[in-house]
Amino acid sequence: MTTYAQAESTNESPLIFILILAMLLWGASWISGKLIADLAPASVTVFYRLAIATIGMLPILWLVHRFKVVKLRFSRKALLWSIPAGILLALYNQLFFLGLHDGLPGKGGMLVTTTNPVFTFLLTTLIFRQKIAFLQAVGLALGLTGGLFMIEVWRFDYDQLLATGNAFFIMAALTWAFLALVSQQGTRFADFLLFSTLMYACASVVSYGIAYEHSPLSTMSQYSAFYWQHMLFLSVVVVSIATSVYFLANQQLGASRSSSFIFVVPASAMGLSAWYFSEPLSLPVGFGGLLALAAVYLINSKRV
Repeated sequence: MTTYAQAESTNESPLIFILILAMLLWGASWISGKLIADLAPASVTVFYRLAIATIGMLPILWLVHRFKVVKLRFSRKALLWSIPAGILLALYNQLFFLGLHDGLPGKGGMLVTTTNPVFTFLLTTLIFRQKIAFLQAVGLALGLTGGLFMIEVWRFDYDQLLATGNAFFIMAALTWAFLALVSQQGTRFADFLLFSTLMYACASVVSYGIAYEHSPLSTMSQYSAFYWQHMLFLSVVVVSIATSVYFLANQQLGASRSSSFIFVVPASAMGLSAWYFSEPLSLPVGFGGLLALAAVYLINSKRV
């Protein structure tokens, strides 16, 4: 006889599989981001990314409605929740790019993906009084340790670790944790596709305000085809598709469990970067990646 836990695990398997694929795409986005990081002001790149992602959601919504893949539902409360979610998404992107500019060189962005699940679990515990199981606590510790190994934290001196840019990374991770909780509430009143579209649209408006001084709409032609090719990948594939999958998981699995899969991102990013840029993959980095993957398994284990 199939137990309830086994049935639940079976039902979740397809979602977990596509969530892992989405995290691999997030990891691949680090390569594209690195290639075009210096080709435009960060605030402009953020605006283009979110605006194109919003437009990219429209054919997805049409196809889903046309072929009735998912029943689209919406209420006014979803619109109200999408406004703070969009503001948080825009703020997260700005903080992340500020951290890249002023924080730890090279691998500093991993501070976001390794502290994000920790912040999400802590906020869920504080706000919703959700208990953290023993294996989940062990998993969080492993994930954080793995992240420190992957950035090889011992290579940086005290002043670098306390640099202002690293505070931006920590603030970005905290912002994403709040975003995960807000979006989880918002998707109670709309399906994840409509809610994601509203959230991306709101984030685009906020990001345009931040990038306004650079006249992003009138200077689009000055950027190369190379820039726009990677921008389409970063926007349509990574945000419209992969990030929307994350918010689906956020709706179905909860903010804490879905955020734990973000530990996959730095591991995949380092592996793909080593392959694409022919960068050497040191033993500590590889060990850190294994710890991060073990963390995902433990956090999502049914045992306590």
